[in-house]
Amino acid sequence: MQEKLRRRYQIQKEVSRGGYFEGEIEVSNLTRLAEVLLSDEARINIQFGFSQSEYDGPMVDGRLETSLTVECQRCLNAMQIPLELEFKLLLNAADDLVAESSIDMVFSEDGWIDIFEVVEDELILGLPLVTTHDNKACNEFWRAQEQDPGSATKENPFSVLAKLKTIN
Repeated sequence: MQEKLRRRYQIQKEVSRGGYFEGEIEVSNLTRLAEVLLSDEARINIQFGFSQSEYDGPMVDGRLETSLTVECQRCLNAMQIPLELEFKLLLNAADDLVAESSIDMVFSEDGWIDIFEVVEDELILGLPLVTTHDNKACNEFWRAQEQDPGSATKENPFSVLAKLKTIN
């Protein structure tokens, strides 16, 4: 059953009833993410549900879809990065279970989870480390090397020493 999106969810209640939610979150509500973006006017479509994992613990899994405005590191102009992310997180799992399952984990606060924080963390992790346009000509001052770097022959820096070499 789909319900209206809230910020906080009680884990045990949602797992026991199989809570499933869809909605939109405004980027302006995610302060850490908004700090790395040029515009906080985007919306994030989210779908997620609570369930019991195969490791006999609560988990939340879902899907995020958005397009964020970031700065191109080459030309310093705005560019859009479309993101479609899926996440699966164990809730309050022990370290050995996380290592065994290879599924990420998140802690709750007194049995409650803030889904906005989860979304913010997933989007920050989903952003590329360096954002640049695909077209290297986006910056007219950027000189992309046209030739194959392996084909260029470099002068030996020690060739000057060959002139100083004497034969006995």
